[in-house]
Amino acid sequence: MPLSEKRSDIEAQLLMQLRRAEGPYRRALALIEKSVSPTNPTLDEISACLPRLEPLMRQTQEIESELGPCRQRWLQLGVKADNSLKAILDQHQKLLGGLIQQINSLEQQMQSLKTAVKPSVDSFVRHQQMQRAYQHSAR
Repeated sequence: MPLSEKRSDIEAQLLMQLRRAEGPYRRALALIEKSVSPTNPTLDEISACLPRLEPLMRQTQEIESELGPCRQRWLQLGVKADNSLKAILDQHQKLLGGLIQQINSLEQQMQSLKTAVKPSVDSFVRHQQMQRAYQHSAR
């Protein structure tokens, strides 16, 4: 760590990046909560939400990758977070945890819906193929 980097500079940079991360995290959470029914979401709801969610997730990935080195520098200081930094870190952790939980839930629900739909689609396709075969053989 360069000598010119003081604790206050590192903390200020960390605070700035954490605050910057808050917006995309909140928008992603709001998008999921607004677009997808919390109980029994449909495949259409989830599928419609994903394209709008992707840019926000890319943005959060970029922010998290920028936060990494700053966190490391702060951790290397070996100091305890003051109350304001602790509050922002707690809020960041809560937002990130909520977002991860929502995305994991969406992925599980989407997988369940796909699994549930597959037999119906297979049956429909087989039925269509049989009808075509019977029509063709009847000629």
